[in-house]
Amino acid sequence: MSIFTIISALTLVFCALIGLGALIAPKWAQGVVRLVPDPTPEKPGGFSEFRATYGGLLFLLHMTALVILLRVGGLIGVLAIMPVAAAWIGAGCGRALSYLIDMKDNRDAGLIPVWIALELALGLAIASPVLQIGLNP
Repeated sequence: MSIFTIISALTLVFCALIGLGALIAPKWAQGVVRLVPDPTPEKPGGFSEFRATYGGLLFLLHMTALVILLRVGGLIGVLAIMPVAAAWIGAGCGRALSYLIDMKDNRDAGLIPVWIALELALGLAIASPVLQIGLNP
């Protein structure tokens, strides 16, 4: 197993654990993303979004990519991880755009550059097996 596959696998496990944490503890996820679960009493149910989107979706997305990467490997493994990597890179780009355009609408922009760097780093780490293909055509 190459160092690039190990980096990708460890990053996928880390991201899956984030999802598992949100699945089990939606109040924790709420604090991380700083969203309000029930903006109006007439529309309850916000915690199902934390459990579903930040929890189950992130957990199973990353675990599925991990299993395909490790069990199948090769080009199919790389194809399985690329949408996941692209999603993290897209999140970082979207957050960077928000940092530049929505500055007055963001409550506290202090951590946004940290999140941008983290999301881009996660995406690049997950995509790192692409480097192996590029180095060994």
